[in-house]
Amino acid sequence: MRRSVLIVLLFAFLTVPAEAQSIVTPAAGEDATEANSQPKLARTAGGTIYLVYAAPSGGFSQIFLARSTDGGIRWDRIPVTAARVDSKYAALAVDEGGAVHVAWTQYDRGTGRVYYARYASGRWTPPVRVSVGAEYAGIPSIAVGPGGRVHLVWYGIRSQAPEVRTRHGSIYEILYSRMEGARWSVPVIISPGIPDSINPTLAADAAGRLHSAWYQFDARAYQTRYTQYDGRWQQPVTVSTGGGDAAAVAMTVEPGGKVHLAWEQRSAAGVRILYAEKESRWSGQQPVSPAGQRACCPTVAVDAQRRVYVVWESDGRLYLRRREGEWSGVDRLTPQPGNHQPVLGSSGTHVDLAWTQETGQRTQIRFATIAGGAPGAVGRPPSPSLRATLILVAIVLLILWQLRRMRRVQHTTGSGDQGTRGSR
Repeated sequence: MRRSVLIVLLFAFLTVPAEAQSIVTPAAGEDATEANSQPKLARTAGGTIYLVYAAPSGGFSQIFLARSTDGGIRWDRIPVTAARVDSKYAALAVDEGGAVHVAWTQYDRGTGRVYYARYASGRWTPPVRVSVGAEYAGIPSIAVGPGGRVHLVWYGIRSQAPEVRTRHGSIYEILYSRMEGARWSVPVIISPGIPDSINPTLAADAAGRLHSAWYQFDARAYQTRYTQYDGRWQQPVTVSTGGGDAAAVAMTVEPGGKVHLAWEQRSAAGVRILYAEKESRWSGQQPVSPAGQRACCPTVAVDAQRRVYVVWESDGRLYLRRREGEWSGVDRLTPQPGNHQPVLGSSGTHVDLAWTQETGQRTQIRFATIAGGAPGAVGRPPSPSLRATLILVAIVLLILWQLRRMRRVQHTTGSGDQGTRGSR
């Protein structure tokens, strides 16, 4: 029995721990978790996990809310939209009372509109259109501040937009609205400058300050831009540097207001994931993904111990890097290709991950917890030095067990011989 246990331990030390994951849904859309600027995954104080995603239903793309009450093992599927038009790019936020607030892009007559609904006590409020006008609006990001006030940002085209020259001829701007009582405020523009601003993200800290970031054209390249609301929206600042394009900005904000950004930085050498943070001032941008690896779709989270997690995609595989004082090595989370659009969610000690996976003819959503020790956790491979130490310990234990067994055999044989001679 002991030998079997030691062999199992040795085999475990010699191999990389398996990644225990759960399937949220076996039937999802190709863009199920797309738009890394949007918060899509959250865990309540009571441990319920929510995820919003897009999936085909009745010939259209519809929004669904997935719910797990057992740490991410089993999931319920709750419909959000039912209109006979496509709905995509959903975002969610959970308030202090556990109510779920969802916003999405709905393509009325082929043009994007921003909609909102609230889920509480097992019921949805009727969907409400938040964006105004006949022009495009889409990819909203949502946040709930202290007291339960709901805030939204999105990118779109305002009525009577100015004629300007941009690289793509687009005139997108970032718009903001908040719920005031039972109504939404008139949207305001928070992205002054050349109107080509894309995919905003939004978060609220414990003091009620709002934080938003996006990427915006500056007549030479797209840059990561950031602004804060504390009674009024401040003038946005440029966070990225260099002549290449920044894109796909992701953000998380600690309760005390420290901001963490990750984004794609494109150059002639390729695409890397960069990171910057701000407490009193912005740090310099730091490379997170390895040089030479074509990386995309970053997502960022921070746990209660202020450890930073950045996950990204490269060639259909997901990679993770942690920072606790300094950046760790890069962990590959998914060995096989076909994994896309990762999204992180953090709540206290827990850091959760969801993503879209293509396997054969099926598109599904997977879930894992990468910090917090919940069921379905992704086992982080031990470092080479730790793995070598564990292997050595296992070998020593196996040798000691074998030596002890040999001594027992010799002792038993010797005792038997003496007994035989004595009987004679």
